[in-house]
Amino acid sequence: MTDTQPISDRNWMRLTVLVIAAFLVLRLATLLLSGFELTYDEAQYWAWSRHLAFGYFTKPGLIAWLIRGTTEVCGNGVACVRAPAPILHATAAWFVFLAARRLYDARIAFWSALAYAAMPAVSLSSLILNTDGPLLLFWCIGLHATVLFLDKPALSRAVYLAGSVAVGLNAKYAMIYLPASLLVYVLATPGRRPLFRQGATWVAFLGGLAGFLPNLIWNAQNGFVTFHHTGDNAGWEAIGFKVGKIFEYLGGQAVIPGPILFAVAVLAALVGWRSARPTADRLMMWLSLPILIVIGVNAAFAKLHGNWAATAFPALIIFASALLCQGRWRALLKLSAAINVIAAVALAVGASLVGHAPLPERPRQLQRLLHWADYGEKLVEAARAAGVRTVVTVGRPMTSETLYELRDSGLVVRPYVAPGAAPADQFEMTIPYQPSIHGPALLVTEVDPSSLGIAPERIEPLGAIDTQIYKAEGGRLPIYGLDR
Repeated sequence: MTDTQPISDRNWMRLTVLVIAAFLVLRLATLLLSGFELTYDEAQYWAWSRHLAFGYFTKPGLIAWLIRGTTEVCGNGVACVRAPAPILHATAAWFVFLAARRLYDARIAFWSALAYAAMPAVSLSSLILNTDGPLLLFWCIGLHATVLFLDKPALSRAVYLAGSVAVGLNAKYAMIYLPASLLVYVLATPGRRPLFRQGATWVAFLGGLAGFLPNLIWNAQNGFVTFHHTGDNAGWEAIGFKVGKIFEYLGGQAVIPGPILFAVAVLAALVGWRSARPTADRLMMWLSLPILIVIGVNAAFAKLHGNWAATAFPALIIFASALLCQGRWRALLKLSAAINVIAAVALAVGASLVGHAPLPERPRQLQRLLHWADYGEKLVEAARAAGVRTVVTVGRPMTSETLYELRDSGLVVRPYVAPGAAPADQFEMTIPYQPSIHGPALLVTEVDPSSLGIAPERIEPLGAIDTQIYKAEGGRLPIYGLDR
Protein backbone atom coordinates (compact mmCIF):
# COMPACT_ATOMS: atom_id res chain seq x y z
CA MET A 1 0.00 0.00 0.00
CA THR A 2 2.06 2.96 -1.24
CA ASP A 3 1.41 6.38 -2.71
CA THR A 4 2.82 5.24 -6.08
CA GLN A 5 0.06 2.65 -6.32
CA PRO A 6 -3.14 4.56 -5.50
CA ILE A 7 -6.12 2.60 -4.26
CA SER A 8 -9.57 3.29 -5.68
CA ASP A 9 -12.45 4.44 -3.50
CA ARG A 10 -14.17 1.10 -4.01
CA ASN A 11 -11.10 -0.77 -2.82
CA TRP A 12 -10.77 1.51 0.23
CA MET A 13 -14.36 0.57 1.03
CA ARG A 14 -13.65 -3.14 0.62
CA LEU A 15 -10.56 -2.86 2.79
CA THR A 16 -12.59 -1.07 5.47
CA VAL A 17 -15.24 -3.79 5.46
CA LEU A 18 -12.52 -6.44 5.70
CA VAL A 19 -10.82 -4.74 8.65
CA ILE A 20 -14.08 -4.14 10.54
CA ALA A 21 -15.17 -7.74 9.91
CA ALA A 22 -11.80 -9.04 11.14
CA PHE A 23 -12.14 -7.10 14.40
CA LEU A 24 -15.71 -8.33 14.82
CA VAL A 25 -14.80 -12.00 14.27
CA LEU A 26 -11.82 -11.70 16.63
CA ARG A 27 -13.93 -10.17 19.38
CA LEU A 28 -16.86 -12.55 19.01
CA ALA A 29 -14.42 -15.47 19.16
CA THR A 30 -12.89 -13.95 22.30
CA LEU A 31 -16.30 -13.81 23.97
CA LEU A 32 -16.87 -17.49 23.18
CA LEU A 33 -13.48 -18.58 24.49
CA SER A 34 -12.96 -16.32 27.48
CA GLY A 35 -13.50 -17.52 31.02
CA PHE A 36 -14.27 -14.01 32.26
CA GLU A 37 -17.68 -13.83 33.93
CA LEU A 38 -20.05 -10.87 33.94
CA THR A 39 -19.23 -7.64 35.71
CA TYR A 40 -21.92 -6.61 38.17
CA ASP A 41 -23.03 -3.86 35.79
CA GLU A 42 -23.52 -6.43 33.02
CA ALA A 43 -25.37 -8.73 35.42
CA GLN A 44 -27.54 -5.78 36.37
CA TYR A 45 -28.37 -5.02 32.72
CA TRP A 46 -29.19 -8.70 32.17
CA ALA A 47 -31.58 -8.62 35.14
CA TRP A 48 -33.20 -5.49 33.69
CA SER A 49 -33.67 -7.33 30.40
CA ARG A 50 -35.92 -9.88 32.12
CA HIS A 51 -38.40 -7.06 32.82
CA LEU A 52 -38.35 -4.73 29.83
CA ALA A 53 -39.17 -1.08 30.43
CA PHE A 54 -38.38 2.33 28.96
CA GLY A 55 -36.24 3.25 31.94
CA TYR A 56 -34.42 1.97 34.98
CA PHE A 57 -33.02 3.50 38.15
CA THR A 58 -29.67 4.60 36.67
CA LYS A 59 -30.12 4.51 32.87
CA PRO A 60 -32.66 4.59 30.04
CA GLY A 61 -33.78 1.22 28.75
CA LEU A 62 -32.06 0.54 25.40
CA ILE A 63 -29.28 -1.67 26.74
CA ALA A 64 -31.80 -4.02 28.38
CA TRP A 65 -33.70 -4.35 25.10
CA LEU A 66 -30.48 -5.19 23.25
CA ILE A 67 -29.56 -7.90 25.75
CA ARG A 68 -33.08 -9.32 25.58
CA GLY A 69 -32.73 -9.52 21.80
CA THR A 70 -29.49 -11.50 21.81
CA THR A 71 -30.43 -13.75 24.73
CA GLU A 72 -33.71 -14.65 23.03
CA VAL A 73 -31.62 -15.90 20.10
CA CYS A 74 -28.78 -17.73 21.83
CA GLY A 75 -29.56 -18.03 25.54
CA ASN A 76 -28.37 -16.41 28.75
CA GLY A 77 -24.72 -17.43 28.69
CA VAL A 78 -22.02 -14.83 29.27
CA ALA A 79 -21.00 -14.65 25.61
CA CYS A 80 -24.58 -14.12 24.52
CA VAL A 81 -25.17 -11.36 27.08
CA ARG A 82 -22.05 -9.60 25.81
CA ALA A 83 -22.63 -10.26 22.10
CA PRO A 84 -24.10 -6.80 21.37
CA ALA A 85 -20.84 -5.10 22.41
CA PRO A 86 -18.58 -6.01 19.44
CA ILE A 87 -21.50 -5.81 17.01
CA LEU A 88 -22.35 -2.27 18.13
CA HIS A 89 -18.77 -1.05 17.78
CA ALA A 90 -18.24 -2.74 14.42
CA THR A 91 -21.35 -1.03 13.09
CA ALA A 92 -20.23 2.29 14.58
CA ALA A 93 -16.87 1.98 12.79
CA TRP A 94 -18.72 1.63 9.49
CA PHE A 95 -20.65 4.86 10.10
CA VAL A 96 -17.37 6.58 10.98
CA PHE A 97 -16.17 5.51 7.54
CA LEU A 98 -19.31 6.85 5.86
CA ALA A 99 -19.08 10.21 7.64
CA ALA A 100 -15.36 10.64 6.97
CA ARG A 101 -15.70 9.63 3.32
CA ARG A 102 -18.40 12.26 2.82
CA LEU A 103 -16.32 14.94 4.54
CA TYR A 104 -12.89 14.07 3.12
CA ASP A 105 -12.25 10.99 0.95
CA ALA A 106 -12.24 7.20 1.12
CA ARG A 107 -8.57 6.99 2.16
CA ILE A 108 -9.07 9.20 5.21
CA ALA A 109 -12.32 7.34 5.88
CA PHE A 110 -10.46 4.02 5.99
CA TRP A 111 -7.91 5.31 8.49
CA SER A 112 -10.68 6.88 10.56
CA ALA A 113 -12.66 3.63 10.70
CA LEU A 114 -9.52 1.69 11.60
CA ALA A 115 -8.72 4.25 14.28
CA TYR A 116 -12.19 3.83 15.77
CA ALA A 117 -12.19 0.01 15.63
CA ALA A 118 -8.74 -0.18 17.22
CA MET A 119 -9.18 2.54 19.87
CA PRO A 120 -8.07 1.13 23.23
CA ALA A 121 -11.38 2.13 24.80
CA VAL A 122 -13.33 0.42 22.00
CA SER A 123 -11.17 -2.70 22.30
CA LEU A 124 -12.12 -2.97 25.96
CA SER A 125 -15.74 -1.92 25.45
CA SER A 126 -16.13 -4.58 22.73
CA LEU A 127 -15.47 -7.31 25.30
CA ILE A 128 -17.51 -5.93 28.21
CA LEU A 129 -21.00 -4.64 27.52
CA ASN A 130 -21.82 -1.17 28.82
CA THR A 131 -24.10 1.70 27.86
CA ASP A 132 -21.33 3.44 25.91
CA GLY A 133 -21.64 0.81 23.16
CA PRO A 134 -25.18 1.68 22.01
CA LEU A 135 -24.55 5.38 22.73
CA LEU A 136 -21.52 5.47 20.42
CA LEU A 137 -23.28 3.55 17.68
CA PHE A 138 -26.13 6.04 17.48
CA TRP A 139 -23.69 8.93 17.91
CA CYS A 140 -21.75 7.69 14.86
CA ILE A 141 -25.00 7.27 12.93
CA GLY A 142 -25.93 10.79 14.02
CA LEU A 143 -22.50 12.03 12.91
CA HIS A 144 -23.12 10.62 9.45
CA ALA A 145 -26.60 12.15 9.44
CA THR A 146 -25.14 15.51 10.49
CA VAL A 147 -22.67 15.50 7.62
CA LEU A 148 -25.43 14.64 5.15
CA PHE A 149 -27.77 17.28 6.53
CA LEU A 150 -25.19 20.06 6.41
CA ASP A 151 -24.37 19.07 2.84
CA LYS A 152 -28.04 19.26 1.86
CA PRO A 153 -30.55 20.28 4.56
CA ALA A 154 -33.46 18.20 3.28
CA LEU A 155 -36.32 17.07 5.52
CA SER A 156 -35.48 13.38 5.01
CA ARG A 157 -31.95 13.99 6.28
CA ALA A 158 -33.26 16.00 9.21
CA VAL A 159 -35.48 13.07 10.15
CA TYR A 160 -32.47 10.73 9.85
CA LEU A 161 -30.51 12.92 12.27
CA ALA A 162 -33.43 13.35 14.66
CA GLY A 163 -34.08 9.60 14.64
CA SER A 164 -30.49 8.75 15.54
CA VAL A 165 -30.62 11.22 18.44
CA ALA A 166 -34.00 9.92 19.59
CA VAL A 167 -32.81 6.31 19.79
CA GLY A 168 -29.44 7.31 21.23
CA LEU A 169 -31.10 9.15 24.10
CA ASN A 170 -32.53 5.81 25.17
CA ALA A 171 -28.99 4.49 25.50
CA LYS A 172 -27.59 7.39 27.50
CA TYR A 173 -28.56 11.00 28.09
CA ALA A 174 -25.14 12.11 26.77
CA MET A 175 -26.61 11.77 23.27
CA ILE A 176 -27.98 15.29 23.81
CA TYR A 177 -24.47 16.62 23.22
CA LEU A 178 -24.84 15.97 19.48
CA PRO A 179 -27.70 18.38 18.70
CA ALA A 180 -26.31 20.80 21.30
CA SER A 181 -22.85 20.81 19.68
CA LEU A 182 -24.38 21.13 16.24
CA LEU A 183 -26.47 24.09 17.39
CA VAL A 184 -23.40 25.88 18.75
CA TYR A 185 -21.49 25.10 15.54
CA VAL A 186 -24.21 26.68 13.40
CA LEU A 187 -24.36 29.73 15.67
CA ALA A 188 -20.58 30.13 15.53
CA THR A 189 -20.35 29.72 11.74
CA PRO A 190 -21.75 32.72 9.83
CA GLY A 191 -22.11 30.77 6.60
CA ARG A 192 -24.34 28.23 8.34
CA ARG A 193 -26.70 30.64 10.14
CA PRO A 194 -29.21 30.78 7.24
CA LEU A 195 -30.07 27.19 8.23
CA PHE A 196 -32.15 28.65 11.05
CA ARG A 197 -34.64 29.91 8.46
CA GLN A 198 -35.41 26.37 7.30
CA GLY A 199 -38.00 24.18 8.98
CA ALA A 200 -35.91 21.05 8.39
CA THR A 201 -33.22 22.50 10.66
CA TRP A 202 -35.59 22.64 13.60
CA VAL A 203 -36.70 19.08 12.91
CA ALA A 204 -33.03 18.09 13.04
CA PHE A 205 -32.36 20.02 16.25
CA LEU A 206 -35.55 19.31 18.17
CA GLY A 207 -37.03 16.18 16.61
CA GLY A 208 -34.62 13.93 18.47
CA LEU A 209 -35.98 15.17 21.79
CA ALA A 210 -39.00 12.97 21.10
CA GLY A 211 -36.72 10.14 22.15
CA PHE A 212 -36.93 11.49 25.71
CA LEU A 213 -40.67 10.87 25.90
CA PRO A 214 -40.79 7.12 26.74
CA ASN A 215 -38.12 7.49 29.40
CA LEU A 216 -39.62 10.74 30.66
CA ILE A 217 -43.00 9.05 31.14
CA TRP A 218 -41.33 6.14 32.95
CA ASN A 219 -39.46 8.58 35.20
CA ALA A 220 -42.64 10.51 35.95
CA GLN A 221 -44.19 7.25 37.11
CA ASN A 222 -41.15 6.44 39.26
CA GLY A 223 -40.30 9.69 40.99
CA PHE A 224 -37.75 10.80 38.34
CA VAL A 225 -35.18 8.48 39.89
CA THR A 226 -32.91 8.37 36.83
CA PHE A 227 -32.71 12.16 36.66
CA HIS A 228 -31.91 12.38 40.37
CA HIS A 229 -29.25 9.67 40.02
CA THR A 230 -27.64 11.42 37.03
CA GLY A 231 -27.55 14.71 38.90
CA ASP A 232 -26.03 13.09 41.98
CA ASN A 233 -23.46 11.31 39.82
CA ALA A 234 -22.14 14.62 38.47
CA GLY A 235 -20.83 15.39 41.95
CA TRP A 236 -21.69 19.11 42.04
CA GLU A 237 -22.81 18.92 45.66
CA ALA A 238 -19.12 19.22 46.63
CA ILE A 239 -17.58 21.83 44.34
CA GLY A 240 -13.87 22.54 44.62
CA PHE A 241 -11.28 23.28 41.96
CA LYS A 242 -8.42 20.76 41.78
CA VAL A 243 -5.59 21.35 39.30
CA GLY A 244 -4.43 17.75 39.59
CA LYS A 245 -7.79 16.51 38.34
CA ILE A 246 -7.25 18.32 35.03
CA PHE A 247 -4.03 16.40 34.33
CA GLU A 248 -5.62 13.16 35.49
CA TYR A 249 -8.56 13.82 33.17
CA LEU A 250 -6.36 14.63 30.17
CA GLY A 251 -4.26 11.53 30.76
CA GLY A 252 -7.38 9.38 30.91
CA GLN A 253 -8.76 10.90 27.72
CA ALA A 254 -5.48 10.31 25.88
CA VAL A 255 -5.81 6.60 26.57
CA ILE A 256 -9.25 6.37 24.94
CA PRO A 257 -8.12 6.84 21.28
CA GLY A 258 -4.40 6.36 21.96
CA PRO A 259 -1.98 9.16 22.84
CA ILE A 260 -0.87 9.96 19.28
CA LEU A 261 -4.33 10.71 17.90
CA PHE A 262 -5.32 12.61 21.02
CA ALA A 263 -2.19 14.75 21.09
CA VAL A 264 -2.42 15.52 17.36
CA ALA A 265 -6.05 16.66 17.59
CA VAL A 266 -5.54 18.82 20.68
CA LEU A 267 -2.31 20.40 19.42
CA ALA A 268 -3.83 21.05 16.00
CA ALA A 269 -6.77 22.81 17.61
CA LEU A 270 -4.41 24.97 19.68
CA VAL A 271 -1.97 25.95 16.91
CA GLY A 272 -4.43 26.10 14.01
CA TRP A 273 -3.11 23.14 12.02
CA ARG A 274 -5.64 22.15 9.36
CA SER A 275 -6.03 19.60 6.56
CA ALA A 276 -6.77 20.38 2.93
CA ARG A 277 -10.44 20.69 3.92
CA PRO A 278 -10.58 23.22 6.77
CA THR A 279 -14.39 23.46 6.67
CA ALA A 280 -14.63 19.75 7.47
CA ASP A 281 -11.96 20.15 10.15
CA ARG A 282 -13.96 22.92 11.77
CA LEU A 283 -17.08 20.77 11.97
CA MET A 284 -15.19 17.85 13.49
CA MET A 285 -13.62 20.13 16.10
CA TRP A 286 -17.01 21.59 17.06
CA LEU A 287 -18.40 18.07 17.50
CA SER A 288 -15.56 16.92 19.74
CA LEU A 289 -13.55 19.57 21.58
CA PRO A 290 -16.47 21.34 23.33
CA ILE A 291 -17.52 18.01 24.84
CA LEU A 292 -14.00 17.42 26.14
CA ILE A 293 -13.98 20.91 27.63
CA VAL A 294 -17.39 20.61 29.32
CA ILE A 295 -16.57 17.23 30.88
CA GLY A 296 -13.11 18.56 31.79
CA VAL A 297 -14.67 21.42 33.73
CA ASN A 298 -16.85 18.91 35.58
CA ALA A 299 -13.73 16.87 36.34
CA ALA A 300 -11.84 19.90 37.64
CA PHE A 301 -14.61 21.19 39.90
CA ALA A 302 -16.67 18.12 40.82
CA LYS A 303 -16.36 14.45 39.83
CA LEU A 304 -14.00 12.79 37.37
CA HIS A 305 -15.82 10.43 34.99
CA GLY A 306 -13.43 9.49 32.20
CA ASN A 307 -16.02 7.86 29.94
CA TRP A 308 -18.40 10.82 30.04
CA ALA A 309 -16.50 12.41 27.14
CA ALA A 310 -16.62 9.25 25.00
CA THR A 311 -18.86 10.90 22.41
CA ALA A 312 -16.09 13.39 21.56
CA PHE A 313 -13.89 10.74 20.01
CA PRO A 314 -15.57 9.69 16.73
CA ALA A 315 -15.22 13.23 15.36
CA LEU A 316 -11.83 13.72 17.03
CA ILE A 317 -10.28 10.66 15.37
CA ILE A 318 -11.67 11.67 11.97
CA PHE A 319 -10.07 15.11 12.42
CA ALA A 320 -6.75 13.61 13.57
CA SER A 321 -6.73 11.04 10.75
CA ALA A 322 -7.36 13.76 8.15
CA LEU A 323 -4.41 15.75 9.48
CA LEU A 324 -2.05 12.78 9.65
CA CYS A 325 -2.92 11.56 6.16
CA GLN A 326 -1.05 14.59 4.84
CA GLY A 327 2.49 14.16 3.54
CA ARG A 328 5.22 13.54 6.08
CA TRP A 329 2.85 12.75 8.93
CA ARG A 330 1.52 9.51 7.44
CA ALA A 331 4.18 7.46 9.20
CA LEU A 332 2.85 8.78 12.52
CA LEU A 333 -0.68 7.73 11.54
CA LYS A 334 0.53 4.23 10.68
CA LEU A 335 2.48 4.04 13.94
CA SER A 336 -0.63 4.98 15.92
CA ALA A 337 -2.69 2.38 14.05
CA ALA A 338 -0.04 -0.31 14.55
CA ILE A 339 0.20 0.35 18.30
CA ASN A 340 -3.57 0.28 18.74
CA VAL A 341 -4.08 -2.80 16.57
CA ILE A 342 -1.37 -4.73 18.42
CA ALA A 343 -2.91 -3.71 21.74
CA ALA A 344 -6.39 -4.73 20.55
CA VAL A 345 -5.20 -8.15 19.41
CA ALA A 346 -3.19 -8.67 22.60
CA LEU A 347 -6.22 -7.79 24.73
CA ALA A 348 -8.43 -10.20 22.78
CA VAL A 349 -5.90 -13.02 22.95
CA GLY A 350 -5.29 -12.42 26.64
CA ALA A 351 -9.02 -12.45 27.42
CA SER A 352 -9.42 -15.64 25.35
CA LEU A 353 -6.85 -17.42 27.52
CA VAL A 354 -8.73 -16.75 30.78
CA GLY A 355 -9.96 -20.10 32.05
CA HIS A 356 -7.38 -21.93 29.94
CA ALA A 357 -4.19 -20.51 31.47
CA PRO A 358 -3.18 -19.11 34.90
CA LEU A 359 -4.28 -15.52 35.49
CA PRO A 360 -1.93 -12.98 37.11
CA GLU A 361 -2.92 -11.67 40.53
CA ARG A 362 -2.80 -8.08 39.29
CA PRO A 363 -4.50 -5.93 38.34
CA ARG A 364 -6.95 -6.77 41.12
CA GLN A 365 -9.88 -5.61 38.99
CA LEU A 366 -9.57 -8.84 37.02
CA GLN A 367 -10.62 -10.78 40.08
CA ARG A 368 -14.03 -9.09 39.94
CA LEU A 369 -14.75 -11.09 36.78
CA LEU A 370 -14.02 -14.52 38.22
CA HIS A 371 -15.51 -17.24 40.45
CA TRP A 372 -19.15 -16.10 40.31
CA ALA A 373 -20.49 -19.38 38.88
CA ASP A 374 -18.83 -21.31 41.72
CA TYR A 375 -20.31 -18.85 44.22
CA GLY A 376 -23.76 -19.33 42.70
CA GLU A 377 -23.60 -23.13 42.90
CA LYS A 378 -22.56 -23.09 46.56
CA LEU A 379 -25.16 -20.50 47.45
CA VAL A 380 -27.88 -22.67 45.92
CA GLU A 381 -26.68 -25.62 48.02
CA ALA A 382 -26.68 -23.50 51.17
CA ALA A 383 -30.19 -22.16 50.55
CA ARG A 384 -31.56 -25.64 49.97
CA ALA A 385 -29.81 -26.93 53.07
CA ALA A 386 -31.43 -24.12 55.04
CA GLY A 387 -34.84 -24.99 53.59
CA VAL A 388 -35.58 -21.51 52.21
CA ARG A 389 -36.57 -20.22 48.75
CA THR A 390 -35.46 -16.62 49.23
CA VAL A 391 -31.88 -15.33 49.17
CA VAL A 392 -31.28 -11.83 50.52
CA THR A 393 -28.31 -9.78 49.34
CA VAL A 394 -26.80 -6.43 50.34
CA GLY A 395 -25.75 -3.84 47.77
CA ARG A 396 -26.13 -3.60 43.99
CA PRO A 397 -23.01 -5.60 43.04
CA MET A 398 -24.01 -8.67 45.07
CA THR A 399 -27.67 -8.43 44.10
CA SER A 400 -26.85 -8.18 40.39
CA GLU A 401 -24.39 -11.06 40.35
CA THR A 402 -26.61 -13.25 42.52
CA LEU A 403 -29.66 -12.65 40.32
CA TYR A 404 -27.68 -13.77 37.29
CA GLU A 405 -26.03 -16.81 38.87
CA LEU A 406 -29.26 -18.07 40.46
CA ARG A 407 -31.36 -17.48 37.33
CA ASP A 408 -32.24 -21.15 36.80
CA SER A 409 -32.24 -22.30 40.42
CA GLY A 410 -35.87 -21.66 41.33
CA LEU A 411 -34.71 -19.44 44.19
CA VAL A 412 -35.86 -15.83 44.57
CA VAL A 413 -33.23 -13.13 45.09
CA ARG A 414 -34.17 -9.94 46.92
CA PRO A 415 -32.02 -7.05 48.20
CA TYR A 416 -32.08 -5.95 51.81
CA VAL A 417 -33.28 -2.38 52.42
CA ALA A 418 -33.07 -0.95 55.91
CA PRO A 419 -36.43 0.20 57.33
CA GLY A 420 -37.13 3.77 56.26
CA ALA A 421 -34.17 3.91 53.85
CA ALA A 422 -34.68 5.19 50.31
CA PRO A 423 -33.98 2.70 47.49
CA ALA A 424 -30.43 3.01 46.11
CA ASP A 425 -30.87 0.97 42.93
CA GLN A 426 -33.41 -0.66 40.62
CA PHE A 427 -33.63 -3.83 42.69
CA GLU A 428 -34.15 -2.07 46.00
CA MET A 429 -36.89 -0.06 44.31
CA THR A 430 -38.73 -2.99 42.69
CA ILE A 431 -37.98 -6.25 44.56
CA PRO A 432 -36.94 -5.40 48.16
CA TYR A 433 -37.02 -8.08 50.80
CA GLN A 434 -40.02 -7.60 53.08
CA PRO A 435 -39.88 -10.06 56.02
CA SER A 436 -43.61 -10.09 56.70
CA ILE A 437 -44.33 -10.97 53.07
CA HIS A 438 -41.37 -13.05 51.95
CA GLY A 439 -40.76 -15.00 55.15
CA PRO A 440 -37.55 -16.77 56.24
CA ALA A 441 -34.54 -16.29 53.97
CA LEU A 442 -30.84 -16.91 53.59
CA LEU A 443 -28.80 -13.70 54.01
CA VAL A 444 -25.43 -13.55 52.25
CA THR A 445 -23.22 -10.58 53.05
CA GLU A 446 -19.62 -9.69 53.80
CA VAL A 447 -20.67 -7.01 56.33
CA ASP A 448 -21.79 -7.51 59.92
CA PRO A 449 -25.61 -7.97 59.83
CA SER A 450 -25.95 -5.88 62.99
CA SER A 451 -24.68 -2.87 61.01
CA LEU A 452 -27.67 -3.26 58.69
CA GLY A 453 -30.16 -2.60 61.46
CA ILE A 454 -31.43 -6.19 61.66
CA ALA A 455 -32.47 -7.25 65.15
CA PRO A 456 -29.98 -9.85 66.53
CA GLU A 457 -32.78 -12.27 67.44
CA ARG A 458 -33.72 -12.50 63.76
CA ILE A 459 -30.21 -13.59 62.68
CA GLU A 460 -28.79 -17.12 62.88
CA PRO A 461 -25.15 -17.58 61.73
CA LEU A 462 -24.92 -20.53 59.35
CA GLY A 463 -21.20 -20.50 58.67
CA ALA A 464 -19.75 -19.38 55.37
CA ILE A 465 -19.46 -20.26 51.70
CA ASP A 466 -15.98 -21.15 50.50
CA THR A 467 -15.59 -18.96 47.45
CA GLN A 468 -12.94 -16.85 45.75
CA ILE A 469 -15.16 -13.95 44.64
CA TYR A 470 -13.57 -10.60 45.46
CA LYS A 471 -16.20 -9.87 48.13
CA ALA A 472 -15.13 -12.91 50.16
CA GLU A 473 -12.35 -11.98 52.56
CA GLY A 474 -9.99 -14.90 53.01
CA GLY A 475 -12.03 -17.00 50.58
CA ARG A 476 -15.08 -17.23 52.85
CA LEU A 477 -18.38 -15.36 52.56
CA PRO A 478 -20.63 -15.49 55.66
CA ILE A 479 -24.25 -16.65 55.40
CA TYR A 480 -27.09 -16.28 57.89
CA GLY A 481 -30.56 -17.56 58.46
CA LEU A 482 -32.96 -14.61 58.47
CA ASP A 483 -36.20 -15.07 60.37
CA ARG A 484 -39.31 -13.15 59.43
